Amino acid sequence: MKVMTTVHIRWFGAYSLDDFYNREITLNKGIYAIYRVYGGKETLLYIGKTKRSFMQRINEHNKDWLGNVRGQIKIRLGILEFPNGGKYSEKKLADVESLLILWHSPVENTKSLEYYRGRVKLEVINMGRKGLIAKKVSTEDLVWA
Repeated sequence: MKVMTTVHIRWFGAYSLDDFYNREITLNKGIYAIYRVYGGKETLLYIGKTKRSFMQRINEHNKDWLGNVRGQIKIRLGILEFPNGGKYSEKKLADVESLLILWHSPVENTKSLEYYRGRVKLEVINMGRKGLIAKKVSTEDLVWA
């Protein structure tokens, strides 16, 4: 029987691209969410992870595709916290990212199918400035097609 793992994410932001590069938090690593504000409406475009700094990863996105997005870009940064202490592995970071992508289906993500049933029991509690990210997501609550 698999035990449920709980991960808390504390979200910070939302930062505009101009403001993003002036923030000390961008030197951290974890999960990030890229939003577009257009016509007064906020849309979740992309959820990603980085084992390098947020600044390095967002800079890559900025060179690749963010410059082509209409509207204003906003970025939220998520730092993983474990209720019982400890550190997270790259695999756990990947599991959290995959679950969030599968749950929210952002339009620019293409790898939501990487997360599959039976892989791990995972619950993610989102706190802070999470924007459109659900407060709680869990593999237990997913409806598998």
